[in-house]
Amino acid sequence: MQTAAINMNTGELPELAWVELDRIFVDASYQRPIKPRRVQQILRDFTWAQFGALMLVAREDGRFAVYDGQHRFEAACQHPAITAVPAAIVVLDQAYEEAQSFLGVNVNRSAISTVEKYWAGIEAGDDLMMQICSVLDEAGCEVVPPGTKSAAPGRTSAITAIERAIKAYGDTAVTQACKALREAWPKDAGALNGTMIQALARLYRNNRRAIDHQRMVTKLHGKDRKILVADGETFRKMGGGDAALNIAKVLVEVYNKGLQKDLISLGVKA
Repeated sequence: MQTAAINMNTGELPELAWVELDRIFVDASYQRPIKPRRVQQILRDFTWAQFGALMLVAREDGRFAVYDGQHRFEAACQHPAITAVPAAIVVLDQAYEEAQSFLGVNVNRSAISTVEKYWAGIEAGDDLMMQICSVLDEAGCEVVPPGTKSAAPGRTSAITAIERAIKAYGDTAVTQACKALREAWPKDAGALNGTMIQALARLYRNNRRAIDHQRMVTKLHGKDRKILVADGETFRKMGGGDAALNIAKVLVEVYNKGLQKDLISLGVKA
């Protein structure tokens, strides 16, 4: 039987202690927004037997940052009979390693969204998340900020789709795709959706010499994005394939209409 890999570098032992609530805080730069219903659930069923210990990072100013257990911490703050909580205290390189620890604790639990993973990855200096950030920044776009509930023009939450597009078509094609979408529909909060980004990045990669960026922007601007998506779905029902492929087919038709030369093509996926 194959033996599972074991990490023997376990790090320094944490200090176990009761910590006053007023010495604890949550670092919003990488933590997820609080879910009030979860806090209320903890308060409703509160017992020390179920509370467990918070995971805290000791800061130089004598305070402690929560990197696991912020909902329990918030519940304790709201409980009238509690002034201190049990905790396991570790010493890390502040925000950078705290964000890495946050990712390590929560990714394995499948407890965070891709946007939360992105922002924690940025704080932790994750190479892939930094690459996505650079691509979007070059296009004049950004990922929705932590805790933001509603979308806004120029912002996206399609982290997984962008990651796939970068791997398949490269940074430049994804940058051009995001820039075109932002410029074509500057007031559309849904313009930077993952399927559209992947479809357009494919065309930019496969037609890097023939494609005219301004023409693409103008053609897209003259169309209703939702109708383009619906047309792509019609193609999918007729011939199969994924959504990005069929939207790419629609975009080829839209771009090429009226042209006699310098036509673009679908090209290969990757």
